Amino acid sequence: MSDHRVLGVARAFGFIFAGALVSTMAFAMIPNQFFIVSEKAVVNAPVNLITSPIYGRIDDIRLEVGAAVQPGFVAAVMSNPNQDQTSVVGLRLEKLDIEERLNNELAALDQRRDRLTLIDVQIADVKRGALEELASIVESANSNVQYFQAKVNEQQALVDRQQTLLDRGVIKPESMAPLLQQKAAAEFELQGAQGELKRQELLRSLFEQGIFTGGQSATNILSLELQRKTLAVDVEEAETEISQMQRRLAELTQLLDGEQNRLGGIGAAEVKVEASGQVVSVEAAYGDFLTQGQPIARSLDCNEAFVAAVYSSRDVADIEIGTPSLVNIRSIGQQRHGRVSKIVRYFGKGGEDRYFEELPEAEGHEVYVLVELDSEAEDGEGAGLVETDQSKFFGCHVGEDVVVSLGEPMIEKLVRYSTDVAALVGPYLGLDTVLSTAQASDDPQDATTATVARVTY
Repeated sequence: MSDHRVLGVARAFGFIFAGALVSTMAFAMIPNQFFIVSEKAVVNAPVNLITSPIYGRIDDIRLEVGAAVQPGFVAAVMSNPNQDQTSVVGLRLEKLDIEERLNNELAALDQRRDRLTLIDVQIADVKRGALEELASIVESANSNVQYFQAKVNEQQALVDRQQTLLDRGVIKPESMAPLLQQKAAAEFELQGAQGELKRQELLRSLFEQGIFTGGQSATNILSLELQRKTLAVDVEEAETEISQMQRRLAELTQLLDGEQNRLGGIGAAEVKVEASGQVVSVEAAYGDFLTQGQPIARSLDCNEAFVAAVYSSRDVADIEIGTPSLVNIRSIGQQRHGRVSKIVRYFGKGGEDRYFEELPEAEGHEVYVLVELDSEAEDGEGAGLVETDQSKFFGCHVGEDVVVSLGEPMIEKLVRYSTDVAALVGPYLGLDTVLSTAQASDDPQDATTATVARVTY
């Protein structure tokens, strides 16, 4: 009996071992049936060019392969020792000429203005003197009028006395003739004096109004007024010319500043990085002459890395955007998770330097499937990947050939489905605490076991 029992136990363990072996092989083969694999795939990323902003020579370069750069970092300093300064020299000479002429004109204008002020003072002095002279002449003429008026009155008194004597018969009528003649002469002189007084008053009135009728004073004033008008015209012309010179000087200053800024921009420049990333190549060295736009270095951002895989159109007809994928990096045996971001018939690389690596060749019936890699924080040990320190791999594997598998492993799919089911039925079965514990677990097998346990409970 004991031999039969031992034989039965041995057979039972044999069957168990065979079943376990068959199950292991089956589970090892089943996931491949759910993957669409492509070996024509490469990790790629857009390349940021660090180019020369001017034609010139590199005086200092601060780049090396593998260095991390940030926007605003001064990668190099350049200058152009062969810069043409002809335009600036011409503008400077013209500006100096206009400045010299302007200074001379301003000095001459000041002299003319001073002379004009002096003439105005002279005219005022001459007018004041002439008016004082005319006032004295009018006063003298008025005195003459009063004198001749008194003389006429005197002759009239003599005539009246003689007339009284004539009326009394004391004298003869013939004695009246001389007195009448003297009276008439005095009246004539009075009329002349009154006329002279009116003439002098009229001359003074006209002079006060700026009307000069003659005389030495009028001649002097007219001469000064002519000089004043000539100087005023010269001052006005000088002011107009100075205004034109000042406008031209302002234009030249603006042109010169613009030209200096332009030449400064092409005569010397700092090469600044515009995008963050890692330097993958340095194509210039100290002392090299570069043309404007010529690349100095290339950099790329690992956050923009993607995988381009070639598939047959028929194989990916049912693949949707967001489909999980597994990227196997051959060189280090690492696996990265990702998701399908685009499926395109043709994916041109753009310019020659648009991407780091050329895409794999695709036939007419093939398409490009672009896979966006998950971040390393999401792509950790909990996802069943090999733990690898990414910091020691330069360039985040861009340019490496990889194997891309579209789909989701059976165990992970079972975990996901079981978790979804448990999330739905957990509140009804009172398994919220168990569910939270299982979701926090980092081991997929533990999560699967816990989930199955929750569902079967």
